[in-house]
Amino acid sequence: RNLTRGLAGHSKWHNTRFRKARQDAVKLAVASKFAGMIRVAVGAGDEAGVADAVARAKKEGVTREVIERALETSRNREAYKEEMYEGSLAGGVLVLVEALTDNPRRTAPKVRHLFKEGGGALGAAGSAAWAFQRRGLLRVQGISSDNEALIEAALEAGAQDVEEDSAAHLEADDGPCAAVFCEPNELAAVRATLSARGFEASEA
Repeated sequence: RNLTRGLAGHSKWHNTRFRKARQDAVKLAVASKFAGMIRVAVGAGDEAGVADAVARAKKEGVTREVIERALETSRNREAYKEEMYEGSLAGGVLVLVEALTDNPRRTAPKVRHLFKEGGGALGAAGSAAWAFQRRGLLRVQGISSDNEALIEAALEAGAQDVEEDSAAHLEADDGPCAAVFCEPNELAAVRATLSARGFEASEA
């Protein structure tokens, strides 16, 4: 009996630790995303963009320390710029890599090495981009994609599609999650319409 209880506790411990590690990874990804947005806006001299990125970062729970560090490092270093790399991995899987860098000459060899480690190769411009479509994505947690009220609100907002987001469900562990797709430049408008209809959406 003691052995059985010990194993049960051991399993619960590992499950809890695994879930926490997964949640921490999601938080880190969110923090990195907004830190990058802040650096790009600062590098471009876009004060309105900086203010918007900071406001959105706070709303998503990014800590003040992370925000202040992103502001400080970006203002004390060369301007960051976005670079796109295209290539393929083992099995012919096409990949697009969006990188934020202050030194493209240093970044390109590192990306090339990562492609090589994955059994593939870095390609020329246009070698993979043709297979991808840029879309805006909003997540509505706790709502199924077949919710009629959500579908009506999404249609009213001009969204392109509503699907079940199984990846977000696994990350958050908070029940179903609907993914609302739209044009990238319409994210703010679609989110505002959904919010007005009572759906709290977060940008993915």
